[in-house]
Amino acid sequence: MVTDETQPSVERFDKFDDRDAALVRWRFGRGYVSELARARYRRMFHGGRRVLDVGCGTGAASLYADGAAYFGIDLSVPLVRQGRQERGLALAAADVTRLPFADGSFDRLLCMGVLHHLSAAEVQAALAEMVRVLEPGGEVALIEPNPWSFWNRLMAWLCPAERGILHTGARPLRRLFEQTPGVEVADADYEHTQFVPSYLTFLLRRWAWVSGPRLTRFLMAWHRLLLWVTPRAVRSHTFWRLRKVG
Repeated sequence: MVTDETQPSVERFDKFDDRDAALVRWRFGRGYVSELARARYRRMFHGGRRVLDVGCGTGAASLYADGAAYFGIDLSVPLVRQGRQERGLALAAADVTRLPFADGSFDRLLCMGVLHHLSAAEVQAALAEMVRVLEPGGEVALIEPNPWSFWNRLMAWLCPAERGILHTGARPLRRLFEQTPGVEVADADYEHTQFVPSYLTFLLRRWAWVSGPRLTRFLMAWHRLLLWVTPRAVRSHTFWRLRKVG
């Protein structure tokens, strides 16, 4: 189901260009942002044995699967095709509101930055589908942009496809998850990416020193310092772990 509200996102995800490929390499290559991605995804995998990555792109997160059986879905046919060809992964072009898997197929689902691209009705349908394909006791690890982060709010104002960020605050998400049948909130926390150094390294990615060990160590130290002084409520992302009950 595609609504007028989500059509721009669907159209965007159905295209693949050089900028998409550069973003994937940047996030899962070397340097400051890749260090953050490594820590984030390892926390999301959290010992899963059979994992479904919702919104997987090319499946780059499989680098951190740590021996788990990795599967992925994405709306973008070109991204899925690239992941199959280059990584040999089990990826499918599919909609999270209609997952092509049997009940109880996975013990872990990853869902990073997907819900804010869906309408309210689609979010409910997506959560119901994720719960359906989880085995009892299985978990969904979700990360969503925090609208109280200045840079996220600016992005939402500037980019129509990102407007859903304005509705993914910690309180509305908690209410939504607590009202979702069959799951309980097992963990809730905040993640953070420093916007300026992260995108500066992307713009300068052609320079080897940008992803070199010296600058990476400096930016990670700067990251830890700013994380310490940044109030939790305005950090860039919220992290959730939902557990299937019953």
